[in-house]
Amino acid sequence: MTTVIIATQQWTSWPEYGGSTWVPIQYLIGLGRLGVTAIWVDHLSRVDPASDAHGVEYLMERFESTAKGLGFQGRFCIIYDGGRSFFGLDQDELAESTAAADLLLALSGRGLDRESPLLRIPSRAYVDMDPGYTQSWTRQVDMGLDQFNVFFTVGVNVGRPDFILPTPGIDWRPIVPPVVLDLWPPHIDEASQRFSTVADWRARQYLKFDGKDYGGKRDEFLRFIKVPLEAQQPIEVALTIWPIDHRELGLLNRNNWLTRNPYQYAGDPFSYREFIQHSRAEFSVAKSGYVRSNAGWVSDRSGCYLASGKPVIVQSTGFEGRLPTGKGLLTFQSRKEAVAAIRSVNEDYLAHAQGAREIAEQHFDSDKVLASMLAQAGL
Repeated sequence: MTTVIIATQQWTSWPEYGGSTWVPIQYLIGLGRLGVTAIWVDHLSRVDPASDAHGVEYLMERFESTAKGLGFQGRFCIIYDGGRSFFGLDQDELAESTAAADLLLALSGRGLDRESPLLRIPSRAYVDMDPGYTQSWTRQVDMGLDQFNVFFTVGVNVGRPDFILPTPGIDWRPIVPPVVLDLWPPHIDEASQRFSTVADWRARQYLKFDGKDYGGKRDEFLRFIKVPLEAQQPIEVALTIWPIDHRELGLLNRNNWLTRNPYQYAGDPFSYREFIQHSRAEFSVAKSGYVRSNAGWVSDRSGCYLASGKPVIVQSTGFEGRLPTGKGLLTFQSRKEAVAAIRSVNEDYLAHAQGAREIAEQHFDSDKVLASMLAQAGL
């Protein structure tokens, strides 16, 4: 039987980010659906009581609750503080699984510690989840990408002529984020009125291009700030926003954005799923770096909306032509186009909702996405 180790860094330190937690879960459970033995290994740094909000006991309690709720108990290992403690699988069990592993899937971030036993796995794939940013960072710091022999990216334009950044020496293979469809069943309700999204106003990622830094979604939100007012359609956003941005929070509210506390509304995988499935549609901007680099970034969050039968209206990052758009999935570059897309969805809602689910089944189904990735990795 094929064995795959999914490696992440610090993922379990963000229990209140339900959407982020879903990303490796889709890989873990999706691979299991294909008959693969999949183990999720997260590397968690030592908790600092001077700065961290939660202790490791709380973090592990939250994580184990998620594992039980989604049925992946016994298929994870949290390596804490450089290997001083192990949660889930113990050190010997992890060593046994690693020795049997056929493939390492490292989800974003930098490479592993050079002494990591995971690097003994014969085939090692890196999955880029920040296209544009990642390619920029590789020119500035050592990302440890020499540890890998296969490279995937959710930027479907990366490496193509219309991607603005060079990718020297790396053959990036485009994918879309996998969605385990039975965990995201269609939930189509024409009576629902909530256009929504989940977003981070600022971000830890920064891309420098043409002398300017591009970070989170703030600049793009401000560009399209009047859309819900002009479309006469309130948009509910579970938004991580800093206290220093209180003036801009007021600007959002005055323009028909209904800002919600993301930790309350989407702060674990279950409330995140419910927030999406009780929406009418998604409307969202993209991070400036994805837009400026024309990365063709495809959102894992939007994949969950589509699977749920929710039409998705998103700012263009250049993926048109690689995914079907116009029915169920709509993109915009201008405020006028954004308003028109909202009106189109409201005027023919059921057709857009059905189209959304069809796109998820054709393109985001974890069975298809992950089987393709395994084949490209030689398995």
